[in-house]
Amino acid sequence: MKKNYDVIVVGGGHAGIEAAFASARLGKDTAIFTLYLDTVAMMSCNPSIGGPGKSNLVAEMDILGGEMGRHTDEFNLQLKHLNESKGPAARITRGQADKYLYRTEMRKKLEHTENLHMIQDCVEQIIVDEGEIKGIRTRLGISYFAKAVILCTGTFLKGKIVIGDVTYSAGRQGEQSAEKLSDSLREHGIHIERYQTATPPRIDKRTIDFSKMEELKGEEQPRYFSIFTNKERNNVVPTWLTHTTEKTIEVAKEMLKYSPIVSGIIETHGPRHCPSLDRKVLNFPDKTNHQIFLELESADSEEIYVNGLTTAMPPFAQEAMMRTIAGLENAKIMRYGYAVEYNYAPASQLYPSLESKKIAGLYFAGQINGTSGYEEAACQGFMAGINAARKLDKKEPVIIDRSEGYIGVLIDDIIHKKTPEPYRVLPSRSEYRLTLRFDNAFMRLYEKAKEIGILSQEKLDCLKNAIDIVNSEIARLREISVPMVKANELLEKLGSNQKFAKGIKIGELLKVKEVTYDSLKDITEIGDYPEFIKNQIETIIKYDVFIQRENEQIEKFKRLEEMKIPKDFDFSKVKGISNIARSGLEEIRPLSIGEASRISGVTGNDIALLIGYLK
Repeated sequence: MKKNYDVIVVGGGHAGIEAAFASARLGKDTAIFTLYLDTVAMMSCNPSIGGPGKSNLVAEMDILGGEMGRHTDEFNLQLKHLNESKGPAARITRGQADKYLYRTEMRKKLEHTENLHMIQDCVEQIIVDEGEIKGIRTRLGISYFAKAVILCTGTFLKGKIVIGDVTYSAGRQGEQSAEKLSDSLREHGIHIERYQTATPPRIDKRTIDFSKMEELKGEEQPRYFSIFTNKERNNVVPTWLTHTTEKTIEVAKEMLKYSPIVSGIIETHGPRHCPSLDRKVLNFPDKTNHQIFLELESADSEEIYVNGLTTAMPPFAQEAMMRTIAGLENAKIMRYGYAVEYNYAPASQLYPSLESKKIAGLYFAGQINGTSGYEEAACQGFMAGINAARKLDKKEPVIIDRSEGYIGVLIDDIIHKKTPEPYRVLPSRSEYRLTLRFDNAFMRLYEKAKEIGILSQEKLDCLKNAIDIVNSEIARLREISVPMVKANELLEKLGSNQKFAKGIKIGELLKVKEVTYDSLKDITEIGDYPEFIKNQIETIIKYDVFIQRENEQIEKFKRLEEMKIPKDFDFSKVKGISNIARSGLEEIRPLSIGEASRISGVTGNDIALLIGYLK
């Protein structure tokens, strides 16, 4: 049996599979360890991919060579456009995945990937020698050796399931936990803390009265997550919307005494942006009409996910609350909602490459870093897999900064900004939302994709051609003039109240709200380009002033990032900085002034003193 690999990945969730794919596709002999092969790529909670901020992560991974976007495009029940009435920075896609196909088809891809080996076993120890990772040891007593190890353990480190006053060890309901690995990490100096997350009950579709609900369908021709997806039409399997009622809240308040949050059985923090119904009632006692979305888990199953009814209350309380919701009066619960508490290692212990500052060659990705969500986990795993492979090739790590992608925002935030609950990416976390749009990842990250080297030359050529078309067409439209009469005729035809008093450039005409790229065919020759190219031309011209303003801010940001701090710098020598700043700087050990400025507790005055000392 093979015992030596280039890279070992621990965990078969969304972080683990992206890490393993990235490493293997970069030519490294890679082993992925999982507790149970049949649950690789399992969607433990919500059967969805995408949403605000999350869509951007998936699109960015796709351009760089990740798997999640194209896989969701291929095996979904519906894709839906969100925020269409808002500006381009807000428009995104949400995909409802077929949970069964997502999991089984992802396993097939793993099994048929060159350089990739799948092993079912529980990893219990890391093997370290003089501050360097050497491998792992499993529950079966087998030692495996590698030059790099990536930990993607999800909720399985000393995982504990909570339903009412019932608790038992498990990483997911029905699955064993990994009880010893976090002890091994502690022994080697890794600080460990504890978080919690929860999931709602699942119910039998045949027991639901859909006539009392609103039916919501997806798009037949959506914006796909992957720029390389080519489908004539997509599935439009519906979801359904209902709401809690005054009676629901009344029952929930009566049952709160049984909530493990109230009783103290759960003491850890859960994700703030995905609260349980218990917390909704505690935090918003006067609100009665919380949205409840019913989502089919698979085309081959009658199981329905009750999105919005997350709870770890005892079974009788879950049933009592459900009886008060329109359409769910007679719903039969197939799986009760539950919470899971688990160990994680705060990401302040990592470099931006996601490599440990204490153990060379050891990488952390996903929920073990204190994040929440499939997309957040996947992008960390992807970057860890890339950087582990590059370390073996003695190449510098690939770092996406926060002006280049939401991946950079996420990794920068979890390392430098301490949050009291599992981290979730959101558009509000990015200073450069207009630049980091869902639709322009191919333009932002083309050079990074070339540097990484996972995408085929054919795909890289496709991206380069698209970028060249966008740039040349924008330049052309900004130069071509159109007479006043023709411009105003077009505006009148499109129902615009705007009028021009003289001839203008077509680029200026395209800035008018009602004017689209396609509508310009009446006054000039336009190209028959794919939708994503036309969308870029239109968006860049329409939002030119705002994009320029953001680019100026990015230039200032870049200058701070370029001011490097030596790796062995002694922060105690900088006189005048606050104790809290010094403590944060010594803990994080930033590698640039820009990075130092984002550490919790570091002020502008501290940065000025640090810059002065370095100069």
